[in-house]
Amino acid sequence: MKRRTPRDYPDTMPSAESGRMMTRGEKEMAVVVDGVRYPYMQPGWWCSLTDPDDVEGQLVDEDNQIADMAERTAKAIARGKTIFVPIVVRAIREACGLTQREAGEVFGTGAKSFEKYESGEITPSKPTERLLRLAMERPDLFRKPAPGKFPFPPAADAELIRRTLRDASMDRIYAPLLAAAQRKRTASPDVEPSP
Repeated sequence: MKRRTPRDYPDTMPSAESGRMMTRGEKEMAVVVDGVRYPYMQPGWWCSLTDPDDVEGQLVDEDNQIADMAERTAKAIARGKTIFVPIVVRAIREACGLTQREAGEVFGTGAKSFEKYESGEITPSKPTERLLRLAMERPDLFRKPAPGKFPFPPAADAELIRRTLRDASMDRIYAPLLAAAQRKRTASPDVEPSP
């Protein structure tokens, strides 16, 4: 099966610049920040996919977005951010199945924060970085429940909660509350099933 781009673009087309035939594919390009080269693979139409000196090509909107993200990420790496650079933040958010606005709500960082993280305008705070790290390991914990569903932790998480309360000597006081929540979970048809 032939691999196609999102809009089913043609495989080849003539260059508007020189008339040479261009082929749709990925070419290694680089962002240079403070003299350091940060390579990435740039989709587009290229006169040569292999000659690094031949950069004649054509990009469309989706391709330009990749180039912009590569530049933002390279700048973040150059500033010393090696883990939670814009592309990694976006990948985590998408793994959680969240829009930028939803991610801001779920992570408690504000409606526009993920837009700013992904643009490289700001970097996540240390507490947000900890949540992002957890989201990389357990994206299911950050997914929004379906509308009208009551999210309750699966049995393993419920046991973890009980153990945490017991270790903090709070289980005697709050155990009845958790038991009531567990009963609601098993009795209510609107309860979201455990993962």
